[in-house]
Amino acid sequence: MTTTTSLVDDPRRPAYWDRAYWKGDTFLSLGAEERQLLRAHAQVKSGQFAVDAGCGRGSLAATMAGWGMTVLALDFSEVAIDGARGMFREFERLRFEQFDFDADSTHHMLRPGTVDLITCRLTFPFLDRHRFLGDCRRWLRAGTGTLHITTTVQELAPPEHARVGLTLAEINALGDGWQHVTRYPITVGGSVQGVVLRGPIR
Repeated sequence: MTTTTSLVDDPRRPAYWDRAYWKGDTFLSLGAEERQLLRAHAQVKSGQFAVDAGCGRGSLAATMAGWGMTVLALDFSEVAIDGARGMFREFERLRFEQFDFDADSTHHMLRPGTVDLITCRLTFPFLDRHRFLGDCRRWLRAGTGTLHITTTVQELAPPEHARVGLTLAEINALGDGWQHVTRYPITVGGSVQGVVLRGPIR
């Protein structure tokens, strides 16, 4: 006997996240300390072009736009994008668009070697990881382009959050294909960590 997963129960489907955003579900709010840690570790500079992959309600994307970056914020949830557009319409350097990294092969603003920073906050475990990492290495600037992944660590997280994270072995393997790798704790105890991958090796 085989079982099927409904679209609203599969976190790799837009319907799952549409329902979550409609319900107002939250996990880890973006606090001031996390913002500053990311800004320092990712070496953010005004005028850079950033992509927020899986932007959700848009708080991180709006933060980066407030730092003077031009930000393309992408998510495959229509509910999330509509909400983010309504919340942050005053930012001229910020653009929200619906986009599925697993299904869509191209985007007119994502040209090879043009992106300074890609952020992926708490969404990387739900993506086609091999494909996404390959796309990021192609889009980012050679030598200086940076991918910043924020993730739960399965071995350190409470059971209810562990399933949405990466194992320590998976985190260690992220450095393959990059010139420089940095990790740092975001929460006390390190159950949520930031991973900085800089200098894509093509």
